[in-house]
Amino acid sequence: MADVPDKQAWITLSVIVPHEIADAVANFLHECGAPGLVLDEEGPHATKITSYLQKSRWRRVSSDLERYFRELREIFPGLQDPLIDMVPLKSENWATAWKSRFKPIKIGEKLIITPPWLEPKAKGRQVVIIEPAEAFGTGTHETTQACLILLEQAIKDLSAPRKEVTLLDVGCGSGILAIAGIKLGAVRVRAVDNDPVAIQAAHANAVLNRVEDELRLEECSVKELTESTDVVTANLDPTALIENRDKLVSLAGHYLIISGVPLNQWSEIKNRFLLDNLFLKNEITRSEWGTGLFAKKKD
Repeated sequence: MADVPDKQAWITLSVIVPHEIADAVANFLHECGAPGLVLDEEGPHATKITSYLQKSRWRRVSSDLERYFRELREIFPGLQDPLIDMVPLKSENWATAWKSRFKPIKIGEKLIITPPWLEPKAKGRQVVIIEPAEAFGTGTHETTQACLILLEQAIKDLSAPRKEVTLLDVGCGSGILAIAGIKLGAVRVRAVDNDPVAIQAAHANAVLNRVEDELRLEECSVKELTESTDVVTANLDPTALIENRDKLVSLAGHYLIISGVPLNQWSEIKNRFLLDNLFLKNEITRSEWGTGLFAKKKD
């Protein structure tokens, strides 16, 4: 993250939107120059996005945000109006205000996710360090948390009868799933994304966790993949999951974890993955999102 002069005036921007567009709006704000995005659940159907902006950029961002919401309404008819609040940042040290929003998160039985400036008491857990400002996948979103819980289950199930468990993370974002997989015991771990920014972020996070030599990162599409692994994780949007279903299933040697599906579409999506050679072993449905652990049927 670039250094910002202390005298630069900043504002705190909070936007409350329906769950189904939260990631899209967060990504839009990030592209508008908002560092340190924080996503929090705001009731059963909404997400609160908190970010920080230079005050001089607010008028332009406000106009662009209004236009973007008009475009989203064309995709999501009947979309509820967002609630937007903007206030001057009282503290001149905007970085401290941003960082104070993040806390270590315990996930599953073995993991704890933390930003790099904190040193949590692990108490037998594997520490996964993620830089929140780099890319999506910080451990705060429920789809990421559900994937991590099911990934821990998959690796545990396979570790007993096997000496090694291999992992492929499709659409890796910050690299959190792949890095966690390594911390949980997976080997020959590969993470791919078609966004070069995500690959750079995943590499930076791998370095923070000292696993850069154990993680193979590639900028490529799902269609280019050919090498199968024991476990495949795919935290994607519903359209990408359906378009790449057959490829994802073929790549998964034993387990396939899918997520990124709004709850109102989860039944439809998971049924599309119930194939002759695949069954649903476990699922997590929280608030507005569905995540599933699918297993290959034994011959």
